[in-house]
Amino acid sequence: MGDLKMIIGEKIRSIRNAKDLTLQQLSHATGLQTSYIGEVERGKRNVSLDSLEKLITALDIKPSELFEFRELEVNSPEFEINSVLEIHYQFLKEKKTDDVKMIHRITKEIFASIERPSDKF
Repeated sequence: MGDLKMIIGEKIRSIRNAKDLTLQQLSHATGLQTSYIGEVERGKRNVSLDSLEKLITALDIKPSELFEFRELEVNSPEFEINSVLEIHYQFLKEKKTDDVKMIHRITKEIFASIERPSDKF
């Protein structure tokens, strides 16, 4: 497995971003220092179980959501793609079913138009 601190930190960051929270807002909600949370997100700092519980509570997630990840190298393109997908997943998870379906249809149309050969003049 890659660096677990880095993976957990990136997961915390992606969930925080998906919920449109700043570091300052998360700091306020948890009582943890902004610099500490930033270091945790960058994988520079170990996170205690007490701090992890505060983060999970403030992010309003289940503990299992924080540990849902596949084994990926942190610097790999696949890790970067999965981080973006996680942000989208967190965003869509809180939307109404009809809105998610509409976003899916729009996304399919965008990719279909990209893949269609364009008429050249």
